Amino acid sequence: MGGRRDQPLAIDKLFGCHNGPSITTVELAKRYGYTLETHTFVTSDGYELVLHHVVASKNGTRGGIPVVFGHGLASSDEQWYFRPDGLVLMLADRGYDLWTFNYRGSFYCRKHQTLTTKDHDFWDFSWHENGVVDQAESIDYVLRATGRPKVVAVGHSMSCTALAVLLAARPEYNDKIMGQVLLAPQVYSKHATGFVAYVSRFITIVPGGEAGFSTYVENDLFAGFDKPFPQACFPYDDPNPRILPYCRSLIEFVMGKFHEPIDNKNMQLIMHHYPAGSSIRQMQHYAQGVNSGKFAQYDYGKDRNLDLYGQETPPEYNLTNIRTPTYIIYAVGDGSVNWKDAEAFAKALNPGVLQRLHRLPPKEFCHIDYVIAHDAGELVYKHVFEYIDEIKQMVVEQD
Repeated sequence: MGGRRDQPLAIDKLFGCHNGPSITTVELAKRYGYTLETHTFVTSDGYELVLHHVVASKNGTRGGIPVVFGHGLASSDEQWYFRPDGLVLMLADRGYDLWTFNYRGSFYCRKHQTLTTKDHDFWDFSWHENGVVDQAESIDYVLRATGRPKVVAVGHSMSCTALAVLLAARPEYNDKIMGQVLLAPQVYSKHATGFVAYVSRFITIVPGGEAGFSTYVENDLFAGFDKPFPQACFPYDDPNPRILPYCRSLIEFVMGKFHEPIDNKNMQLIMHHYPAGSSIRQMQHYAQGVNSGKFAQYDYGKDRNLDLYGQETPPEYNLTNIRTPTYIIYAVGDGSVNWKDAEAFAKALNPGVLQRLHRLPPKEFCHIDYVIAHDAGELVYKHVFEYIDEIKQMVVEQD
């Protein structure tokens, strides 16, 4: 199971698409005219992480301020290269130095110095570790590679969680990030109605409830999320079109309802790159937030909490530690990040930290629309460009 996915399907005949979506991040970018470098390093706790660096854009620009991107839950950095007019590639064309991260557990990061993916200890992580280790040490890698003192960070979904965890738990990283732009920031989850909300209900009905789940369920890969979905939805080179509505329903169950019709080619693209892997603990940590309404560290149950935290309940992250200028974009129709939770996060920040809070107009704009919607450029990306240019200008004025 280690490394990339086992046997990519032969999908080049699907819907007449000669450039099948079951390709790597490097290949996705290449087909749009961009060159990526692959970088690998080992974290302080032994995981081998993979980063991708845009070294050449279509107009040849490179070498500007480094901008780093994380990815969403059960995803990989492939999500940022789905479209030729995607956010990462458009920022590269504007002269920024783009780096995209992959967190432990995604199919790019399933190697460890002493463990294999068959070991339960390999999967002993939640998005807490994605923040305090993966996000932190990936940023450090970029700073060493570029010689720059700071980066701009862009997050979507779980990578917003990772950034919030990092800046709250390790506040010294506020001095390494000149500004952050958060798309659908999954921090508070009290009002979530998406897939994670279903998980939250499930763990409360198992024997012993949440505490029993934490105590008796072993660390492992979240079942069914170890590789993309097409094994079920695209079982043959020439799939029966009658199953396509069920594929769409599956994606919308996990990610929410698309705000605009999505054609079969884009549906195929999503299905062949998602999911990319998730641990049980990542899912459960979000589910705990749904049930408690808090943004807190992982709840291991009373006894282990006492050993780890010195208290029976997990401590909440101190969001007042966040000093990095923060820009938030959120949507009314996003079931995974309810607008009430996004606004609660914004209100929890110290005065002066929040620079912009932008609410998207469509009533239906789901979690994946930020990277796949045809009109994401107009609805989302133009604001991101404005915010990052503003961050750049603030740095110039400070210098």
